[in-house]
Amino acid sequence: MKMANNLGLSSILFSLLFFSLTIETSLGARNLNENVLDWVKKDHRRFLRAVIHVSDLDHSIKVYTRGFGMKLLKRRNFPDRGYKDALVGFGPQNTHFLLELRQRDGLSNVFIGTEFGHFGIATQNVYKSVEQARANGAVVIHEPEKVNQTIFAFVQDHDGYKFKFIQTPSPLDPLSPIMLRVQNLDLSANFYSKALGMKLFKRQNNSTGEFIRATLGYGTNQSKTTLLELEKRNNISRDDGRDGYSMLYISTDNVNKTAEAAKVVIKELGGNLIMEPVLVPTINVKMTGFTDPDGWKLIMVDNKDYRRGTL
Repeated sequence: MKMANNLGLSSILFSLLFFSLTIETSLGARNLNENVLDWVKKDHRRFLRAVIHVSDLDHSIKVYTRGFGMKLLKRRNFPDRGYKDALVGFGPQNTHFLLELRQRDGLSNVFIGTEFGHFGIATQNVYKSVEQARANGAVVIHEPEKVNQTIFAFVQDHDGYKFKFIQTPSPLDPLSPIMLRVQNLDLSANFYSKALGMKLFKRQNNSTGEFIRATLGYGTNQSKTTLLELEKRNNISRDDGRDGYSMLYISTDNVNKTAEAAKVVIKELGGNLIMEPVLVPTINVKMTGFTDPDGWKLIMVDNKDYRRGTL
């Protein structure tokens, strides 16, 4: 009888110990998750560049430089990767957001679809910018218009990429924002806030109910940073064109911690890790990559490595 009581007591003690260890492990994992997500908000991040596919690199360079006023920063050829590219923007890569234009070998067209929205270009004179774009191969799809004290217009390049000219007194970096469409705005805005440390600057509901939109970015002043606009549009068929717009590069101080945070948020909100933290030997740059819940690709690049200019 005494032995049975001892066995029963041992069983109870073992159960209590196991329960205690389970709680400690759970709390430890939760604290680790909270720590890494808190670190994301303190990380030094900015938008580096967006990669888009083009059908004719020379023609795109002409439209983007002569038509839109960007500078050609670099041209490269990667026969081993099957493409050539060009970096264009309104200033150097260490201070400005860039577009990386890629022309793939053997492909003469791209499909953009309806999921990619547009790039924004801030200008001091929309009317002048539109005429300059028109004279250099862009198609004006929305003539300059003033709505609620804002003057804007839309143009489109030969591949179908849309650019919104927005009249702004003195833009710090004219290339902003990037507009992408999503299926669940609240989910996506939460993802970019938690996994990428972005701040929600504005949420907008269209008066006719056609769309809702969230504007996110880094820093404290939305007029001094590149912005990401996420839009949930109603009554539009989903025509996925990831063959055109490809990915967004963002800087980070630590790709390992960035990947840890992404894994936590992906488990909660969706998305996929597509590149474990790695040092890419050919360019000596540390990276990691993942997708958001809608499949938009995000590549995180080490800050110091990017500043060396090898990417």
